Amino acid sequence: MTLAASVMPASVVSLPPGTQLKPASTSAASAAAAASTGVGQSLTESDFLTLLTTQLENQDPLNPQSPSDLAAELAQFSTASGVQTLNSAFNSGTGMQAASLVGKNVAVAGNTMVLGASGSAQGAFSLSAAAKDVTVTIANSAGSIIGTIDLGAQAAGNQTFGWNGQDVNGKALPAGNYVYAVNAVPASNGATVTATPYAVVPVTSIVLGGQSGPILDLGGGLAPVPLSSVQQVF
Repeated sequence: MTLAASVMPASVVSLPPGTQLKPASTSAASAAAAASTGVGQSLTESDFLTLLTTQLENQDPLNPQSPSDLAAELAQFSTASGVQTLNSAFNSGTGMQAASLVGKNVAVAGNTMVLGASGSAQGAFSLSAAAKDVTVTIANSAGSIIGTIDLGAQAAGNQTFGWNGQDVNGKALPAGNYVYAVNAVPASNGATVTATPYAVVPVTSIVLGGQSGPILDLGGGLAPVPLSSVQQVF
């Protein structure tokens, strides 16, 4: 009696040039994860799907891969892809620039002054033209004026100033957020000068991968801002 051998058709898959197929014992997700972390050739999502399809087509029909194992592979690939995206964002010029700002003070749009436990605060502003006298008026959250700083003559452009955290009577005020206004008198008669205030606040952390680039988390309860909003770094 002659027995006919049962032969399963073989599937041939063409991979992109330079991409090597991992040994049969290695899962598609593991191959993608290794590539994304710098081991072996770099694999795209399309390459991963090709590997996964090949793996499913050639598995033992009497012992197929369990749904839980398949889900685990997909989770591995998702994690590897996320790490790769994060690395790309961090290694970009803007990512590195944003990371270097953590722990430093930056000037962003606003007129808030953050008075810290040290008892001092810093402010900044920009003048559209030279001024023969600049006065800064500081108020609390209720709008009551608590102090005034006379800065005298100031040139056009970005300027900074400091506040000792004391009111008009020399009393130290509690830490917290205060607001200020800048009044500038033009250096020449008939001229006009505009003062644009900036809030000087610390950068506490960054968020990468945003559509508008890195996002800076700010201290003092201020809303996060994109890196492009920074006017000065201190």
